[in-house]
Amino acid sequence: MLFIALGCASTVTRLDGEFPAPIGPAKGTCEETDWLVVAPTRVQFVEQSGQRSTPRDDGVSLYKVGATHPESIPSLASAMNPELPNVDEHVDKAHSYDTKTWTAAGLGGAALIAISVGAALFASSFKTDANQQQKIDGTEAGIGAGLVLGGFGLGIAGLSLNPGQAERSRAEAARYVFLPPKDTRDSVVTWTQTYNQAVRTRCERAPSP
Repeated sequence: MLFIALGCASTVTRLDGEFPAPIGPAKGTCEETDWLVVAPTRVQFVEQSGQRSTPRDDGVSLYKVGATHPESIPSLASAMNPELPNVDEHVDKAHSYDTKTWTAAGLGGAALIAISVGAALFASSFKTDANQQQKIDGTEAGIGAGLVLGGFGLGIAGLSLNPGQAERSRAEAARYVFLPPKDTRDSVVTWTQTYNQAVRTRCERAPSP
């Protein structure tokens, strides 16, 4: 039942082009290590049925130089406040999804353990005495059966808690993509200018190798 923690293909895709900040591109290896670029990004919102999805191409994401996978907004949240006031909403949505996913995975793992131990106990409760007569240890059989039933209960709870594709697509959008009208492209570009300026200043002050 650990499969409940696994996701499907990403619903976030980088599109062609960039929205450059006034500071321009990174200069040299030092800057390229941490430099961020703003690029148009498509996000697919999966319907509750899981059968269809609706794309949005008006979002932007932050990428390292040359990267195709966006940087996580929560990982940069401390640097984004207060310039991007909606960043906390991104963090909360991503964290909520992660909590549900790992709780579901934990329940699935506990279910596997309970079922395995319970089945082993139940099987071992059938014993043969000195006269080759088969007897059942009622206590051991009862505990084994209880663990198996409890394991199935944990598995069902994990499956019911595990987020579906629709919730996953929204969590990925919150984790990686800035979407208008709450998050405007200009505000993201402005923040990136400030961030990259700090990167440039740090590199300029770094001692030469």
